[in-house]
Order: sequence, then C-alpha cells, then structure tokens
Amino acid sequence: MKARRIKTVLIKEFLELFRDRKLLAIVFMSPIVQLIIFGYAATYDVKQIPTGVLDYDRSTLSRELIRKLESSEYFSVDRYLSHPDEIDSVMENGELTLVLQIPHDFSENISTGGFANLGVSIEATNSNNATITSSFLTGLITQLNQQIQQERLQRNPQAAALLKGLIDPKIRIWYNPALESRDFNVPAIVVQILVVVTLLLTSMAIVREKEFGTMEQLIVTPITSAELIIGKALPYAFIGMVDICLITAVAVYFFKVPLVGNLVLLFLTALIFMISTLAIGLLISTISSSQQQAMISAFFFMMPAILLSGFAFPISNMPDPIQYLTIINPLRYFMVIMRAIFLKGLTAIQLLDQIVPLLAIGIVVLIVASLRFRKRTN
Repeated sequence: MKARRIKTVLIKEFLELFRDRKLLAIVFMSPIVQLIIFGYAATYDVKQIPTGVLDYDRSTLSRELIRKLESSEYFSVDRYLSHPDEIDSVMENGELTLVLQIPHDFSENISTGGFANLGVSIEATNSNNATITSSFLTGLITQLNQQIQQERLQRNPQAAALLKGLIDPKIRIWYNPALESRDFNVPAIVVQILVVVTLLLTSMAIVREKEFGTMEQLIVTPITSAELIIGKALPYAFIGMVDICLITAVAVYFFKVPLVGNLVLLFLTALIFMISTLAIGLLISTISSSQQQAMISAFFFMMPAILLSGFAFPISNMPDPIQYLTIINPLRYFMVIMRAIFLKGLTAIQLLDQIVPLLAIGIVVLIVASLRFRKRTN
C-alpha cells in the first residue's frame, strides 16, 4: 500500500465531488437546513391546547374555572359550546382537544359541601398529548380545589368537615380509550413506508434512463412528455397499492390497530397521496443528473417532510412560519386522513378539507414535473 496512490484517488474523489455543484449543495446545505427546521419544529412541548367549554352553570365558580384555563399557557379556550351534540363534531374534526361540561348544579354542590362533577372529554388519537392534557387539567383543578378550601377556612377555621366539597373531574377519553401509543403511531408508520417506497423508486426512474443512455431513444419516439411521466409513474403506483394492502393487513391483524373507517376510502386516499409522492419523485428525477444525486435529494425531501407531517410532533406546537411551510407538505394531509380513518371512522365528506389540498398538490407537482421534463428534452 503506497500513500501516493491513496493520495491520487483521494484527489480524484474530491475533484469529482466539487465538480458536481448540485450534489455539493445538498451534502453541505442539507444538514444546516434540517437542523434549523428540526430545532424549531421537533418539540414534544404541549401548549395552547384547543379547548371548548359547555357551561350550564354560569356561576362565579364556573367563570373562575374558565378564567384559570384562559390564563394558563397550556390551554386556549377557543370555543363556547351551547349543546352536547356539538362535542361530537368538534372532536371528529380535530378542532378541539379538550371539552369541559360544567353542569347546572356545579357551584351549588360545592357550596353545600358535596362533590361537583365536571365532565371532561379529551381527544386521544395522540395518546401522548392526551396524557399530558389530562395531567395539566388535573393540576389546574387541584389548584382550584385548594383555593376553595382556603376560602372556606378563612371564613370558618372550624369548617374542616366542609373540605370534602370539591370539584371531581369525570374524564372521558375519545377514540383511543386505552391510550395505546401503538394505535397512534402505526397509521403514521404506514404513511412513512409508503412515501419511502414510492418516492425513492420514482426519483431514479428518469435519471436511470440518462445513465443507461436510453433517454435519446425515448425522445425520438412519438410519446409526449406527459405520457412518459404517467407511464413511468403507473408501475410504482401499482407497487404502492400492493404495499398499502400488505402493511394495512399487518397493522390490523398483527398490531391489532382498530380500523374503524371505510377500507375503500383508505385505498382511494392512498392513491391520491401517491399521486403527490410519485410526482415529487419524478420531479427530483428530472432535476438530478445521477442516481446518487437523486437518492440524496429524495432523502433531503423525506426527512423534513416526515417530521413536519405531525408524525411525532404536533403541527399546532410548531412556530407559525413552519406551520405555514407544512401547508405544501402532502404528508401532513395524509397523516391526518390515515389516523382519522383508522381511529375515528370519518367519511370522505368529513375529510374533504384534507383530500382536496392533497389532490391539488399532486396535480400541480405532476404538471411541473412534466413541464420540467419537456424543457430538458427540447
């Protein structure tokens, strides 16, 4: 082994690396960009929990409870409900995470030394958030109970017997009553597997033709760029559909994740999702000049896309600029769809606000990929 030979190969590799400016930008800029995004977005902190209140009592005590919620950094009272039927819709749509039902006799029971029941509904598709929400609320109610005790003792130091009159929260967990993290995570892992398979395969579809020298043969055929793009995407769409069938079966029968919703809707939305991932992969393929560059670019897209999808870190906890960035992330919408179909059993009408932007992203990116390919071949 001679150092001169190693040095020669070393110089050659560095020259090739620095000659490929696209690859160089990805290698050095990707870690910085990802660190900045993840540093802000990757947080398990739970703050400003969307909260609703159904107050039948409308007493001084009920207003004090609401005031404590509003003054806390952990809760955000976004809605005042007027009927119990509203709880179903706000929980299904994910508008609220926590709803309090204050009964008519709330303050009366407290004043007479009885226990005042407080209805608590927690949306628990995210079991971690639900557990934290329950803990924060229990702590707040404990503080209010202590305040009630102190006020009684100040009025009557001998009133120890009245210390039993306290707020008693009756917590009801929605959609994931056992608070199984598996039920929350497995549908998200299905999304990850699907995006990895479809994106990686298609990102190398066109660039492979360039490397094999068969691109010129395709260009001289009567096929249009749009037809070629669609023809390249369809085989991987078929593979993706086979994969979604397999991994859904494993999720349901092996991991015992409940599939409450419609299986046909799941496959249909998966196909819509794959339009966007296949289109992004093809766009990467038209931009890249080698399979190595395409693979690195695909990973550069996938890592932020997965972490900014709500897979592990709630989007509502991210800074506003990053929340706006997630609007163009197709994984954000499909993540919501998968969890809603698996755990909530929502219908296509209820999921339109997720399906429409997901389909729009896929169509737009597919058009851009087709135009980009046409530009390269003209």
